[in-house]
Amino acid sequence: MTALVRYLLADVLRTQRWLPPLLLHAAVLGMLYASDAGPPLPAYAGTCVLVYPVSAWLTVVIATAEDPVRRTVTAVTAGGWARAQAAVTALSALSALGLALVAALVPVLTQPRPYPPAAVAQGFAALAVCALVGVGVGVLCSRPVVTQTGWSVLAATALVVVVFLFGRTPPVGNVLWALSHHDGVTAALALSGAVAVLFVAGATWLGAVVGPRRG
Repeated sequence: MTALVRYLLADVLRTQRWLPPLLLHAAVLGMLYASDAGPPLPAYAGTCVLVYPVSAWLTVVIATAEDPVRRTVTAVTAGGWARAQAAVTALSALSALGLALVAALVPVLTQPRPYPPAAVAQGFAALAVCALVGVGVGVLCSRPVVTQTGWSVLAATALVVVVFLFGRTPPVGNVLWALSHHDGVTAALALSGAVAVLFVAGATWLGAVVGPRRG
């Protein structure tokens, strides 16, 4: 599995399609923390709103780096669609968690007010949850589940927007509300973390099931 993830990483880096989401991530972080962003937890809530869609975008990039023919060859070489799809999810999750880690540390280094370790830990956990939800959206809205790039972009955008429309509903809305109001953060993270992991696992399973039929 490690070799397969490294192969996919090299392939993604070669395409350079990862640059736009990462540049957007860096640019918005720079704007958010160019001056005093306020108390740590509400500031992290704002950053979660960034990390969630960027993680979905980056996951779509990773999942579609190979064309359908090459993905079929990769699946056969890897020993099946399940392993190939799991490798895509693993690389996407690692990349998204990297975004979350950067977003958690930037205010520690740039903000004039102190960021206590407990707040940073909660902020990173919230960012990680939102990043994983983005991974689930990206896996669900890209090949082999959604085969056309245009429909993939539309579906991912729609899912990202819909999640924001449901207010305090897990797995993103309740985390944003808890951070913004300093209320029930641990409980919100526990619930939404479990939902996010199940969502990612379900999306990965669906891709592994659909892949052989469309490969």
